[in-house]
Amino acid sequence: APKFGRITLVLNKLTGLCYATDEILQDSPISLEPLLTSVFTDAFAWTMDGAILNGTGAGQPMGVLNGPACISITKETGQGADTIMFENIIKMYALMPARNKKNAVFIANEDTFPQLAVMQIAVGTGGVPLWLPAGSASGKPYDTLMGKPLLWNEHCPKLGDAGDISFIDWSQYLLGQKRGRGGGIQTASSIHFKFDTDEKTFRFVFRVDGQPWWPSALTPRYSNSTISPYIKIAERA
Repeated sequence: APKFGRITLVLNKLTGLCYATDEILQDSPISLEPLLTSVFTDAFAWTMDGAILNGTGAGQPMGVLNGPACISITKETGQGADTIMFENIIKMYALMPARNKKNAVFIANEDTFPQLAVMQIAVGTGGVPLWLPAGSASGKPYDTLMGKPLLWNEHCPKLGDAGDISFIDWSQYLLGQKRGRGGGIQTASSIHFKFDTDEKTFRFVFRVDGQPWWPSALTPRYSNSTISPYIKIAERA
């Protein structure tokens, strides 16, 4: 007798608007409308990156970092402000469910790079560098953590804020958009809206919603720790 839940995605409108004079439309060496479509497609993708990470769920997708199942790893005792310790990374990895580790990736603000570069593990009275390659500064920095891809994203909060680095299985995020008629990015133009200033108006609309699939974190049968496919480091202030 399985129990089923229900997740409702209500499509929100993401819109873009711009104007172009007749002169630029007539004198441009390239067709402007395909260029605008390409630019707004990139802009919408950039905006969606931010929404699925940090969205509030009010008039926009619910971001993984704000979802009810997201686990925050508390800072270590004595850990300084705006720092990242190897213990933080270990705990994030440990609380990712085993079946989700295959798809999970680390996502971080580039502000975290200096902290990752000097991250160490204590050995006796000293420490051993962990993240830089064997050649140290002469080698290319790794693009992985714990063997998983490390992706830089400017939408991640700044260093020291909650979620400046997170560990996410994106297969556990639901994203819905309009299909068929009215689906994808809808484009329209009008010569009437700015007729008095001799401008043509271009409008772009994308209807989309998203939210984490898990409604809450899970406590395994033989464990005292909760696990989740959405994990972030808490604030270190």
